[in-house]
Amino acid sequence: MAFEEIIGQERIKDLLKNSLLKENFSHAYLFEGISGLGKKKLALEVAKGIICTSEGIKPCNHCQCCRRIDQGNHSEVFLIEEEGTIKIEKVRELQKEIQMKPYEGKKKVFIINHSENMTIQAQNALLKTLEEPPPYATLILLTHNSNSLLPTIISRCQIFKLRPVETIKIQEALVKQKGISLEESKVIASFANGVFGKAVRMLEDEDFRRRREGILQLTEELLQSKSISLLEKVDFFVEEKNYIDEILDILTSWYRDLIIFKETQELHFVMNYDKIEIIKEQSNRIGLKKLTNIISIIDKAKGNIRSNVNYQLNIEMMLLNIQEVLLW
Repeated sequence: MAFEEIIGQERIKDLLKNSLLKENFSHAYLFEGISGLGKKKLALEVAKGIICTSEGIKPCNHCQCCRRIDQGNHSEVFLIEEEGTIKIEKVRELQKEIQMKPYEGKKKVFIINHSENMTIQAQNALLKTLEEPPPYATLILLTHNSNSLLPTIISRCQIFKLRPVETIKIQEALVKQKGISLEESKVIASFANGVFGKAVRMLEDEDFRRRREGILQLTEELLQSKSISLLEKVDFFVEEKNYIDEILDILTSWYRDLIIFKETQELHFVMNYDKIEIIKEQSNRIGLKKLTNIISIIDKAKGNIRSNVNYQLNIEMMLLNIQEVLLW
């Protein structure tokens, strides 16, 4: 089924399906959204729909053209993916290719991933193509931030903004596509922040599981009056510095879950669904005011990190302040 692997974005998919069915597509599209929402997959589905040779719903995903695009070897579909800056030379290569009529079929599709990385010179060069595109060509720009593109480029594209996906849809997709249990899907989807690609990465990342288990073990140690051993835990934060945002989000989610369960006794909104017995036990040991104070301490640590306060000192103070609240 067309667009099946793209989770969420129903309105966008419906609009594109209708355009492809009527063969009434734009000469230029701009797909904007944070990484992991499926911009590239969406662009390739549109490319298949434009190139597809079957009658009826497009793309059919069965014809030779669709299969070759899936395999990345169709001669009329060009994917530009540069590491770092996209320079004017790359756009000139595109312009040279776009002037050559398709010799296999009737259409050509050009996809520029991370188009925000184009230099101003490259954007100005591309603008000339967007102003007078050949009738057989469609350009698709992918970006996480359209503010980095010239307004004149944006004005010549049909814009689709991809939004974060509902958690329940991510859960269902994980169960269906990855074959995991409902319980595991709830945990992963809760931490994905509406991004299916992020959910898949976490599911396949053993280091994420290790970091999470380390943080949850820390929450138990924070309840013990051993400041020296606690400061030894700073090493964990130093070693995992590149993932500090994720780690602090996990820590916040834990204390948030304790508040939710303490106040409602409900499991529906608990993120750490697989650790419910520990949540029950800790929620009985920590008062509501203490939990809200702890979340404030973590939020302050996040702000200090953004302000480039000394990293290790900031983490030490956060852990000591949390423990002081718990043992007070």
